[in-house]
Amino acid sequence: MTNTTIITALPIGEIDTDVVRSEFESIMGVFKNLGLDLFVADPVSDVESGRRSVEKLSKRNPDLLLLIPLRGLSAQIIETAILTSHSPCLVCPVQGRFALPSSTLAIGAVQESEVPLELLFAPPDHPDFIKRLRCITATARAFSRIRRSRIGVIGGLFPNLVSCRYDPNIVSSKLGTTLVPISFKEIRNVIRSRADGMNNVEQLQREITASYKIDTTDLNALEAGIQLHLALKQVAVEQKIDGFATECWSGFPRELGLNPCIGFIEDAYTLACEGDVMLCISLLLVRYLIGTGTYVGDLYDLDMDGILTLVHCGAPASLGSNKEEIVVSKSQLAQERGFETITCRPRLENGPVTLFRFYGWECDKLHLAFGELLVSELSPNLSVKVKLNGNRWDFLEQCFGNHYIMVAGDIRSELKLLGKWLGITIFET
Repeated sequence: MTNTTIITALPIGEIDTDVVRSEFESIMGVFKNLGLDLFVADPVSDVESGRRSVEKLSKRNPDLLLLIPLRGLSAQIIETAILTSHSPCLVCPVQGRFALPSSTLAIGAVQESEVPLELLFAPPDHPDFIKRLRCITATARAFSRIRRSRIGVIGGLFPNLVSCRYDPNIVSSKLGTTLVPISFKEIRNVIRSRADGMNNVEQLQREITASYKIDTTDLNALEAGIQLHLALKQVAVEQKIDGFATECWSGFPRELGLNPCIGFIEDAYTLACEGDVMLCISLLLVRYLIGTGTYVGDLYDLDMDGILTLVHCGAPASLGSNKEEIVVSKSQLAQERGFETITCRPRLENGPVTLFRFYGWECDKLHLAFGELLVSELSPNLSVKVKLNGNRWDFLEQCFGNHYIMVAGDIRSELKLLGKWLGITIFET
């Protein structure tokens, strides 16, 4: 699934003066400068033309429908376009000519509909216009992509994750995400029958050992991990899987003798541990919002100064700014549990971070926080320490699970807008 954001645009009214043309082109120019795939339809001036144009534009599967009212007396056309759209809508009226009141009338008329909808009205060259536009387009991409995503569920939910239970039917109806059960037998069969055999395994092993420092005693475990990783890549391609929720601490060691942590060495698919489907959805949302993977950790400690410690086996290698500081080696925790597996542990850069946890039997809650990453430690696990901006007691009030996602930078605005569109209640601490 491509990360390119697809925007379709429909001007409503007439481009009948130089002033209107200049306003319209200014709005279009901002979108073009954001590097989006933009498809602009001819202007429409009546309800039926608006409906037909939106239906035609919908065939492009856009992430966002942009409506640009060019004049007043256009509320019915705007309303019809919104209700016809299968995508989130952004209404961006030109300045003057009573385009704004027609826009607000139309938006008021469709408030009870389920179409995600935003109004953006400001001079197109104003920094706040551009900032808001970036937020809306990123959120639209995440909204549309999560509704088309497919998650491969391998094994079950780790028994200890009692607050992470989920109903596949609710996941599908609430988010549109499809859960695809994949058996361990299927994975074993793919490993045994891979047409490229050991050639691709040896090639990737050479690439990894050339890029990272690998202890010679870890090479057998690395080879086994690569075989599993390439099998998951194949399944992802064949079944159009965007991410896997894997029973990594119980099912994988029992059935395959290792877990899939070496998959973090590439960004070929999103990987969530312990069968936590809600975690996999969260990781996919981040990938659709910002275009990269991210770190997820187990809630381990929160001291009296508000320093939060998260611990996990590994994270995507792409998060490490310096390859020489990425540790690729056996997991000590796995060895303590009686099996060998290779993990990837990049050093994460200090700075502002967004923390969140998406949860709830109804897929309708999200705990959100902000802080600063102070340090990341690579041994024996990948652990981070984050100074929370908010009150530690408020944070604890909203802790209802173990997995928290940590994203570099501030994506709170995007998550809040996404929550609004998806009907998710945000608890920010």
